[in-house]
Amino acid sequence: MSTLGKILTVLVALVSIAVAVLVAREFVLTRNWKTVYEEEKALFDRALGERDQALKQRDDAKVAWEKDKLAMQEQVNLLGKELADRISQIQILNNEKADQQRLFAELSTKFSGLENSYKVLLAERDAWRNQRDEAMKRADDLANMYAELEARYRNAQADLANLKETLRQTREEKVALEGRLAWVVQNYPEVKIPEKGPYPAAWKVDGLVTRADNEAKTAEINLGTDSGVVKGMKFVIYSVPDNKYLATLTINLVGNNSAAGVLSVIRGTVKVNDHVTNKFE
Repeated sequence: MSTLGKILTVLVALVSIAVAVLVAREFVLTRNWKTVYEEEKALFDRALGERDQALKQRDDAKVAWEKDKLAMQEQVNLLGKELADRISQIQILNNEKADQQRLFAELSTKFSGLENSYKVLLAERDAWRNQRDEAMKRADDLANMYAELEARYRNAQADLANLKETLRQTREEKVALEGRLAWVVQNYPEVKIPEKGPYPAAWKVDGLVTRADNEAKTAEINLGTDSGVVKGMKFVIYSVPDNKYLATLTINLVGNNSAAGVLSVIRGTVKVNDHVTNKFE
């Protein structure tokens, strides 16, 4: 029985007790029993009506309560179903989380391997770059060496051409001098031809430039007759330490420890303390 039904039952009992008390009271007061009966009967009928109304209200409340109970049960069932669905979803999400964690661990392992491979590739790239830079530097050095050798080769060819021309001129001068000498001997037998003279040194002679005038194309060296230098002797002037050919010096003035001459086949600026030699290697 519901709480409302219990309340209504108690009310009915209380009404009955009240009616009985009233009836007893009327009898005690010596009132007319018929009048009392009618009054009591009216009160009883009214109490019965009130009881019936209360019972009807109880039944209506019970029906409404049953409806509410059914609705609440449906809501409970629906919530239980939703809870089961949520629990299933949570289980699925936990499984997915475990799969993702396992996948993340695998990816972390792969990433570590890729990172190591990347470091190895970076080291190989740096090594290749160093090798490339060294190769490029070596190529540049070889190109510079080739350009220098080519320039020296051109200078040597020019010097060779100049030496050939000088040799040709010397031969012509020698032939001319021999002709003149023969004419002098034939026409002036009293003239004595010297047997010896100052000849150029047959060994290698090295010295330094002591004065240079590039505009006037003249230079002076610290070598003279004491070193075997004679007029007409040719010296090569070159720079140190690159051993670069600068010019050719033809001697026309000779002293004991010095000589001066004219610069030709100039390939660079002649400066004091540049080296000179009669045999350039």
